[in-house]
Amino acid sequence: MAEYQLKIRNDFIKTLSLNIEPEGAFFPLLMGEEVTVTDEFKEAPVTLSLTASSSGEPILTIWPGDGDVRVEQNGIDVLALVPSSVRA
Repeated sequence: MAEYQLKIRNDFIKTLSLNIEPEGAFFPLLMGEEVTVTDEFKEAPVTLSLTASSSGEPILTIWPGDGDVRVEQNGIDVLALVPSSVRA
């Protein structure tokens, strides 16, 4: 099993939307904010995909591989910070 950790920081002036799959939860990352992504995987690591909404807003989608992926802000799981009404 391998583990890696990376930080994602929003340096855009606009909000960066994090789409956390497979939950379909959108988490807004304001300018200057960051999250930590930790992935424990066997063969397939997490996949990050950068796209844009129909209005051109950036969206970073985080898809887990075959292991445990955690996305945290200040040590708190961001899924605990997303209201259930915002989840797909």
